[in-house]
Amino acid sequence: MIAAGGAAGVAAAFGAPIGGALFTYEISKPNTFWTFSMLWRVFFGTALAVFTLSLFTSLDLHAPLGLSDTAILKFGTLQAQASSFLDLPAAVAIGLFCGLLGTLFVWTSSNLGIYRKKYINSNFKKISEAIFFGSLTAACFYGGVYLRRDSCIPITNLEQGKDDHVVRFMCPENEYNTLATLVFNTEGGIIRSLLRVPITLED
Repeated sequence: MIAAGGAAGVAAAFGAPIGGALFTYEISKPNTFWTFSMLWRVFFGTALAVFTLSLFTSLDLHAPLGLSDTAILKFGTLQAQASSFLDLPAAVAIGLFCGLLGTLFVWTSSNLGIYRKKYINSNFKKISEAIFFGSLTAACFYGGVYLRRDSCIPITNLEQGKDDHVVRFMCPENEYNTLATLVFNTEGGIIRSLLRVPITLED
């Protein structure tokens, strides 16, 4: 049931029933419970999840039922740009930086887990910890956007699609805040905004 649920979620997010089933199979290795019949059951669940999402999306938009645009995360259409070898050093640098950040996160999380298990041993402390870090995170995100409240760009410079949602925040009419659009947006909106940055700079 857990494998089928996880596969259905991934399939609905990306509109890929086969990919959702294979993704769940891959992350559950090494496994002993996967059989050929179970793989078919999981695939049936992912196909049903994508079809159900498409059905409700069509009903919500009052459009004909179709399977060409069934993903929750919609990236829109982008202009294709050729890559060159000059992009390789940047890709290597980003990979190294993100790898070091991931290592730091795992090391910090492992050490904090030891202290949390030792000192946060009551329900009150656990709830207080969650409230504290949740409030601190929200304050940092909002504070960062507030400090960049003057970073406004005219909306006409952005190639907007039907699924784009820019965030005005404190900008004037017909302008939007770039950082607020990245912070106060859905997952799909954030990815679309990041992918559209080169187009925006060219404009």
